[in-house]
Amino acid sequence: MGEEHERLLDNTSYEAVEFGGEIKVSTDKGIDSTSINVNWKWWFEIAFHTVLTLSGLEAAILLSRIYYDQGGNSKWLMASIQTAGFPFLIPFLFFSKTHPNSSSFSDPPPYSFLLLALVSTVLGLLIAATDVFYSLALEYLPASTYSLLNSSQLAFTALFSFLLNAQSFTPYIINSVIILTFSPMLLIFSPDTTSSSEVASNKDEYMLGVLFTIAASACPALIFSLSQLVFEKIIKRETIKDTMILTVLQCFVATVVTLVGLFASGEWKGLRREMEDYKQGVLAYNLDLFFTAVANQVYIVSSYTLTFKVSSLFSNVVIRLATPLTPLLSMLFLNEEMSGLKVMSLLLSVWGFASYIYQQYLDDLEATSKCTVKISDL
Repeated sequence: MGEEHERLLDNTSYEAVEFGGEIKVSTDKGIDSTSINVNWKWWFEIAFHTVLTLSGLEAAILLSRIYYDQGGNSKWLMASIQTAGFPFLIPFLFFSKTHPNSSSFSDPPPYSFLLLALVSTVLGLLIAATDVFYSLALEYLPASTYSLLNSSQLAFTALFSFLLNAQSFTPYIINSVIILTFSPMLLIFSPDTTSSSEVASNKDEYMLGVLFTIAASACPALIFSLSQLVFEKIIKRETIKDTMILTVLQCFVATVVTLVGLFASGEWKGLRREMEDYKQGVLAYNLDLFFTAVANQVYIVSSYTLTFKVSSLFSNVVIRLATPLTPLLSMLFLNEEMSGLKVMSLLLSVWGFASYIYQQYLDDLEATSKCTVKISDL
């Protein structure tokens, strides 16, 4: 979080030139200013990728819901679609900037592609496992119970961030984590969830559903913390191109694993019938799958960008904000009801998100203040 931003500021090369009684700052990127204030460019990038993360995630959720509502029922197909859009990123690899935005070295040593491929394989397997756990959890548990247990993902993220990323916790961040962890639980008491008749057939299946849900919550938390570690220890530079390379590699692995599951389970045999019986037609069926794949890639790349620009914990804070936001968008686009409890859950989540943003703002002020002191000593 703030430590990462502070590192970015401290590692930038500055030249101080006295000009009219003021300290004029010239960075190595050719940006001049007569004072250092909040890094608005950095904040704009964070806001931009936050919007992209939420937009991609919400679009994927709504399109997946449409898929099931209109007659789709292949769990393995939807699992593979979550990562199958990675070929869309490949052309961007040839146009992305290759120089780092910031680094301790003017020309950082290149990372081992073989090592990155190995790490990406591990991350890809974790993504595939998450998709499988998600599908199995919903098979054994009511959607309301799954939503309740899945809210533990942010708590897992906080734990992994502390253990793997040396994440520091201030009162504002603790407040954000607690609120964003428990605010989705209000959705359980909404009339359209409490009236659900979906139940596991026996106690053993129910316990399996609970275990699969916990696994589906812990895996993404571990993935984001490990991704942050990969950027810090292996890639050692922060560019969109590196993000896309990591995304393409691990999505390729995850897609291969889920496609193997699709064919091994025999679900592929019913896909043609499923497409022909789709309520909105064959074209709508293929468009739904296409845009779901694209939306997921937007979500993955943007969330990883937030991970290396801020932290894995912040990425998951943004993702958790999507949980209460989904009912609002469902009301606007799918004509679903928006209860008072859903509104309260959304407001609490916004409060929790704002708490984290305020802490980030304080860290930004502290980091820029240290930069000003260093320059004034020149």
